Amino acid sequence: MKGRALIPMASQVILLCMLVCFGGVYGTQDEYRLLNDMFANYSNIIRPVERSADPIDVLIGAAIQQIIDMDEKNQVITLNLWMRMQWTDSNLKWNPADYGDTTVLIVPIETIWRPDIVLFTNADSSFNGMMMTSASISHDGIVRWNAPAIYQSTCKIDITYFPFDEQHCSLKFGSWAYHGFQIDLKNRTTSGDISAYIDNGEWTLVGMPVKRNLLFYNCCPEPYPDVEFTVIIRRRALFYFINLLGPCVLISLITVLDFFMPADAGEKVTLGITILLALTVFLLLVAETMPPTSEVVPLIAQYYACTIVLVSLSTVMTVYVLSLHYRLPGTNRVPRGMKKFAFSFLARIMCMGSFLVNMGDDDDENEISQNKSHAGVYENTFLSHQNGIAIMDDSEKKSSEESSVVSKRFESMTHDIMTNLKYIVKKKKDEDAEDDIMTEWKYVAVVFDRLFMWVFLLATTICTLAIICQPKPFTGPNEF
Repeated sequence: MKGRALIPMASQVILLCMLVCFGGVYGTQDEYRLLNDMFANYSNIIRPVERSADPIDVLIGAAIQQIIDMDEKNQVITLNLWMRMQWTDSNLKWNPADYGDTTVLIVPIETIWRPDIVLFTNADSSFNGMMMTSASISHDGIVRWNAPAIYQSTCKIDITYFPFDEQHCSLKFGSWAYHGFQIDLKNRTTSGDISAYIDNGEWTLVGMPVKRNLLFYNCCPEPYPDVEFTVIIRRRALFYFINLLGPCVLISLITVLDFFMPADAGEKVTLGITILLALTVFLLLVAETMPPTSEVVPLIAQYYACTIVLVSLSTVMTVYVLSLHYRLPGTNRVPRGMKKFAFSFLARIMCMGSFLVNMGDDDDENEISQNKSHAGVYENTFLSHQNGIAIMDDSEKKSSEESSVVSKRFESMTHDIMTNLKYIVKKKKDEDAEDDIMTEWKYVAVVFDRLFMWVFLLATTICTLAIICQPKPFTGPNEF
């Protein structure tokens, strides 16, 4: 055998001991003789080619067995892969007829030359790679090495459509020391083997395409080929829908109840602030599960932020309604334009009842008629008292002229009584006017409260549809 370098005798002894321990005792004499002949002058250091200018074609493939973990915070994916490599060793060829028709030989991988294939996107600090399993050698020099491996690889997480997202994690394998003129790395198939894949509870495996890249680095003029496996996984969104999106939708619906709560209850602002705090807590839970990035804002974060803004605006609306409802005594009447807008326009389009509409149409006339009737009643009351006093005065004058002093005193007392009576009537009249003004403001507050409720519902619906219906690439039906 040409081009073979001598290896130390200790290595040969170790090889023979391993072969004897792992089945050499029960092997045939032909296999024992084949091992002695092949590894007598074999070196597992020198690249096994007949001419130094010839490259070795290395075929690499992989079968994904399990997605162990997806660390989105650190953007690292852990996979269980079954690696499959194949190359031709020109120093490991024999004629089967010379060794009892032995066509295949199984040897430990440490005893033969193997390409230094490493994971370029490795994220494991210990750099653990493939398990050192045995390799299969055929009589024509083709070496097949299949070995399981657990890889931790970097994975660029795109959280734009979280939790309805799809991730593309690339695993690049290549030779670290040999360039493309020494090892020509190629992919065995156009896609990875997913037949033995074990389903993951959080992710659905969509596919595993494979492609070959030929890159030139600044360090070296030679090309460096690599094989890139792209693991495409889609998130199962049922868990996040139940635990994150569902509560947010329910909290948004509870906000509508804030507009139905009477202003006299005194809990409208408290309910709005409580809802705002609950949304903030859920937003913090979402932020803990996603990587801290400022490149994109995920859909769920957009939805929570939009909901928080709308709930904050609803609290501002509630404060405005309360300011209309609780007016201090002595305040001005409702402006005529505001009254017409609230009672004649808003109340009609929101179907709030004919009594509010009638207030906007006939309120001024009713007010004038009521004032006139009150004035007439007060005037008649005053005249009746004056007539009574006049009658009493005439009778007293006719009875005796000596009672003038008593009559003057009685007139003074009557005058004081009429003055107090006028004050009481005026006070009652002012109180009635204040009550009418306060009632008008309360009715205006009810109308605006109903208006703000419909504005909140409309804004929530528009924002939700705008966020959910954002265009995204279609890659197949989403699985919960």
